[in-house]
Formats: sequence, structure tokens, C-alpha cells
Amino acid sequence: MGRTNVIFELCESCGFDAVSIAQRLNLVGLAGSECHAQGEALQELVIRPNADAIADSFYDSVAGIEEFSNFVTASSDAERLRDTQKRYILGLGVGFDTRRYFEERLRIGSVHQRIGVPQSLYQCSYQALQYLLIQNIPQRLRSDDSAFEKMIQFILKIAALDMSLAVESYCVAKTISLEKSLKNVRGERARLHHLAVTDWLTELHNHSFSRQFLAEALIRAKVEGSPLCVIMADLDHFKVINDTHGHLVGDHVLRIAAARMMSGARDGDQIARYGGEEFLFILPDTDINAGRDVAERLRQHIKSDAIQSGDEQIRVSLSLGAAETREFDTVDTLIARADAALYEAKRAGRDCVCLEEKE
Repeated sequence: MGRTNVIFELCESCGFDAVSIAQRLNLVGLAGSECHAQGEALQELVIRPNADAIADSFYDSVAGIEEFSNFVTASSDAERLRDTQKRYILGLGVGFDTRRYFEERLRIGSVHQRIGVPQSLYQCSYQALQYLLIQNIPQRLRSDDSAFEKMIQFILKIAALDMSLAVESYCVAKTISLEKSLKNVRGERARLHHLAVTDWLTELHNHSFSRQFLAEALIRAKVEGSPLCVIMADLDHFKVINDTHGHLVGDHVLRIAAARMMSGARDGDQIARYGGEEFLFILPDTDINAGRDVAERLRQHIKSDAIQSGDEQIRVSLSLGAAETREFDTVDTLIARADAALYEAKRAGRDCVCLEEKE
């Protein structure tokens, strides 16, 4: 079997490869083989003989801090913290120039961020840990000034390395958490916006959005000197469908008709359910003649096939009225002319297209 590649996820997310690891070690003064010897001495002379005492003393030193007590609410929590701290110090300085060591130290900050431990709390706790390590340096090492000084320097450097990694991953995890929250907020805002501008039944734009869009399109058409056409459309004899088949079937007919309208529209056309079984089409850069062609195509597309509802085959048709913007048009005047053309189509027998009266 092939050897499984180990993925150091936090090293990857924080950008720690062989080069950046060497740079960080150099930055805190942990480059060179002598530092490895100091790490072995720290474990052999200071930590392993005193691991339980150091872990207990560390816990006692932070137990009185109010922020700490918020996270330790039971004896099981305290015992778990002691065990965690003991495992941590038993790994302190062991293989500190490897990605595995960096990954484990980065995980500390990531976990603290996830469970809500304030960054300042565990940063300050490193000072307590340094003090306890120095305090447990054996007397035979203290009697050698050079060896004592080297051990102190190594303790300060390895603590600085560990703290820098924990802080770094804490900040990365915090950033990711904030980005995720922001993405959720944006998603919720987009969802609410969609609900605000969309008709719940047909998934077309709603009355309010269509008027706002038309107002903006009118301004743009006047500024650019481009044509703008609107079409008012109404499903013929829709009350008969509701009365004969029921409102649930009527809703189904509206949804299918709306889907056909969307599939038959051009790119850039806006379609809205204006009210009941009435629909508004806004056609930018389209004059009345092109608007008539669009309306005719939509009329034929709507009636092309019966709408299936259970065992029923329901035939539907569309009456449409089109109007093109004029110099002094407002939203109301333009829609009123298209609406008047729609009623002409109804008076003409329905299932047809009528254009606005010429000036």
C-alpha cells in the first residue's frame, strides 16, 4: 500500500511551508542545531520530572481569573484542562521545526477562537507558563550561569513561537468566521430582497418592483433617446377557470402561464405579475412595432399547448395591449395607455394583440 500523505490543514490556511517555517524560527531566534539540544534539555531536566506539578500550578495560576472561570464550570472541565495542559507542555519544544509541531500549535489558537476564549486570556497565560518553567529549572543547572541563561532564553523563545502561532491561527479562524457570518448575512439579505421583489406564486417580479424598474427605465430611455415599450397582458376568462376547477387549479394555471412567459421572453425583458391574472412586460430598447412582434409571439406561446392539471386539459389564451413611451410619459401614463390597448384587445374578442391609439 502507498504511503498516505498527511495534510496539515492549518499550516496550509496560514501559509506555513518549509520556507515560511524557517523564517518564523529565525524570527524568534530558534534557528540552529543548538536550539534542538536546548529543547531536549528542557524536556529532560525541567518538564518531564515536573509535568504534573507544572500543570497543576498553571491551573491554579489562572483559576482566579474571571474570564477563565466562565469556561471552567465543573470539576470535569478542570480535570480536562489539566490533562490538556500536561500534554501541551510534554510536547513543548519537541520537533519545533516540523510542520506537525506548527500544525499542533496553530490548532490551539483555532480551538480557542471556536469555543470563544478571549485572545487576551491565553496570551497572558503564556507569561504564567514561562514563569513556571523557569521556576522548575533544577538547581544543578542554575549553578552553571551559562547553561541557566541558555535555558531561560530557550524557554522565552519557544513560548514566543507557540504564542505567535496560536495568535496567528486565532486571527485566521476569526477572519474565516467573520467571512462566513458576512456571507450568511449577505445570503439572508439576498433572500429577503428576493422575497420583497418577487411574486410568491409565479416567481415573476411583483407589482412594486415592476413600477420601480419602469420608472428607472423611463429615465434611461429619455436620457439615451432610446425607445421603450410596455405590454399589459391578461389571461382570458380566468374567473371561469377558478369557478370551474377551483383556486388551486387556478394557481397552477398562473404558474405554468408565467413559466411560459419567461421562456418566451427575450434577454433583458422584464416580466411582472401586476395583479391577479394581469401581467406587465417592460421591453427596453424596443419600439411599438417590435413590441407588437414580442406580444404576438407570447400570445402564441401561451396557447400552444393545453395546461395539464390532473386529468384536466385546460386551454388558456392571452389578450395583450402595447404602448411605447412618449416625451412626457410617467409610469402611470404609459401603463394607462397599455392598459387601454389591453381592453381594446378584450373588446375585440380576446386572444389578440392591440396597440395604443396613435397621437
